[in-house]
Amino acid sequence: MQPGTTDIEYGEPFNKAFDQIRSGIDEAVGEFNQIVERLNDWRWLLGPAAVWWVKSNLDTVRGALDAVLDRVDNALEHQLPVLSLINISFRWVNDVKTPVSDLSFVTTEPVNENLAKWSGDASSAYQAKAGKQKAAVDETVLKAEFISQWLFKIAKANVDYAVQLAKIVTSLAGRLAQAASEAATVFALPWAVETLADSVGDLVQAGLDTLLTIGQRFVDAVGNVRDIATQVGDYSKLPGGKWPEAVRG
Repeated sequence: MQPGTTDIEYGEPFNKAFDQIRSGIDEAVGEFNQIVERLNDWRWLLGPAAVWWVKSNLDTVRGALDAVLDRVDNALEHQLPVLSLINISFRWVNDVKTPVSDLSFVTTEPVNENLAKWSGDASSAYQAKAGKQKAAVDETVLKAEFISQWLFKIAKANVDYAVQLAKIVTSLAGRLAQAASEAATVFALPWAVETLADSVGDLVQAGLDTLLTIGQRFVDAVGNVRDIATQVGDYSKLPGGKWPEAVRG
């Protein structure tokens, strides 16, 4: 996460990807249905053998389209939770890390410079407690940054997944639109559909392989629960999971 960035900078590409996914799916399904309608309208001109050939290729296209639709349905279910992850990640920085880090200097800097002349057992005890407070502040800053980064890795993998899925959907819709345009006559329909079937298989498979790689990054990030448990369970600077006694009421 770069300094000065906000959740909006990552939320907008995510939402834009979903806008592209929705419009792309609508276009892809519409173009596919248009090709099917032409086949039904012209089946008496094509003859049984040609109709069988076109239907066989359309089944291949439908299989590729269904594979993408399965990924789209799953992604749509997680759109809002991922946006919340992005927001929470930045809140750990803006609402926890930043204000708490401001206390690091305050805990050890005397309000009155005459305190520098203070000596004796009371002064030593005060300095020791002030040091513990600063250590607690600094530790809290580190924990906030760690948790923010952990959440952000999970969210970013989901953003990358949505962007890649949008590319697949857009490309698939483009191939279908091209095929529908080329299949404008009864004679061109079989060849346009055959070309479409040959191209979408490789397109979708390559895209799904990329999604699998991105999905593994998500699994790896989520799987690092031990790291987050280690951070949350480390009380070396926060005894008993509480703030040092000097600042507790």
